[in-house]
Amino acid sequence: MKRLLHIAVVAVLLALVARGGAHAQAPLSLDPTFQTGLSTWYVSGLLPLANGKVVASGQMRYEGEFLFRALMRFEADGTLDESFYQSGLGGGRITPWRGDTFYVATSQTVRRILPTGYRDQSFIEMNTSPLFSSLQGGDYHVYPDGSIVMSGVHSLYDTARGFVGLYNLIWFTNTGHLDTTKTHRTGNGAIYEIEQQPDGKFLCSGTGTVYDGQPVRTIFRIHPDGALDTTFDSHMTWGDADAFLPLPDGRAYMVGICRREGAPDDTIRVARLMPDGSLDPTFDPQLNFSLGELPNALSLGAVVGHIHPWLDGDILLTGLFQYVNGQVRRGICVLDHTGALQPEFDGCGVSTFDFQGTLTGSIQSIARTPDNMLYVYGAYHGYTDGTTNDPDQRFITRLYGPDMTTGSSRKADPIEHVMIVPNPNMGTFTLRMHAISGRTQVSVLDASGRIAHTTVLGSGLDQYELNMDLEPGPYTIVLLSEQGDRQVARLVIE
Repeated sequence: MKRLLHIAVVAVLLALVARGGAHAQAPLSLDPTFQTGLSTWYVSGLLPLANGKVVASGQMRYEGEFLFRALMRFEADGTLDESFYQSGLGGGRITPWRGDTFYVATSQTVRRILPTGYRDQSFIEMNTSPLFSSLQGGDYHVYPDGSIVMSGVHSLYDTARGFVGLYNLIWFTNTGHLDTTKTHRTGNGAIYEIEQQPDGKFLCSGTGTVYDGQPVRTIFRIHPDGALDTTFDSHMTWGDADAFLPLPDGRAYMVGICRREGAPDDTIRVARLMPDGSLDPTFDPQLNFSLGELPNALSLGAVVGHIHPWLDGDILLTGLFQYVNGQVRRGICVLDHTGALQPEFDGCGVSTFDFQGTLTGSIQSIARTPDNMLYVYGAYHGYTDGTTNDPDQRFITRLYGPDMTTGSSRKADPIEHVMIVPNPNMGTFTLRMHAISGRTQVSVLDASGRIAHTTVLGSGLDQYELNMDLEPGPYTIVLLSEQGDRQVARLVIE
């Protein structure tokens, strides 16, 4: 899904997994005990599990194999997990759901996969519905109950409710059937990227200029029900965003390739947007990402494909590039809150390989583990951490991660460490936080500081669903771990 052809060409792939245990190794140093042995082509999604195993999605095969596999699971040392159903059921981004059950994108739709690797039969193959037929894949979002909203361009045949023709934003129940209680949305182009903000709204990006009968930019925002938010104007008139990182205060980072109204020759690859969509003047978007020895696919230059929160309010970027502002950063770099390049990953990153005559070497995304390890994944042969250069690292690499719970001397406001989605809400919401190391107490305090609700979360969680019967008003949520790490967020009950 989500333009897998674009992922294959650009091959911008990585995943961050942070493990909170103590290690003698320096942060960001290579763990050579993990090697997949894959020979080609790319990994586009990664899900580290609590037992140390790793699920990967993409197009993967070993040397000498003819067929690619789209979904695989590896042991803690990178060898193939023979107990998992290795299959063609995946290909795109993985979203964890309950336990080790997860959703995975295909080239056009979404599947729900059981811990065994087999498809969850209680979530239908979406194209078996007489009301839906997939065409161009896009992005997807999973709600706490397992229902989803999916973008792209697809055909609907719901004559009873008047949804017939091509639609760009479509809701499905947690069984995979078309949700006949929702208003599906249409436009004149595909929507490739959607990301929910803390208030429940979605940032969107695609190729269209009209959405729901109204003119839109290449980046726009919608309300939780899909209606266009006319208070938001990005002024982006060309290109698209490959990923967003919403912030609790309504601002959001974006990465991709865009140009603004009034500045047609000014290409932006990373920026921070204000709540109204305008550029945040306190963040400098003028960074020079360059390809180095990599070919210039489609004459678009370097590509920044994913963005993640990092220590102390910094951000981590991954993609198809070898230099940032003239300094060596092979597919991965860190910026501070002003847009300045930081020293992490100096001279580090992935090496290239030749796939069917095209040289590629890129990182897609990041994912943390509870015991403070960091996985990077993508399309590459070889990884160097600046000290150790391992040419046998292939497509998934494990690093010793930094301590994401304590940060460093530039400690960020802890309010930025927790996200509530949606917010405001009526008592049902998802709590998203840095991966928990050890048991953590969650306390919900009312405006007078009294505890209105409390629960204890187990180790390894990075999100948790809550359903509480609370009076309308403001609340404070406090997460306190066994190690004394504190995360805070503000909640509004309507």
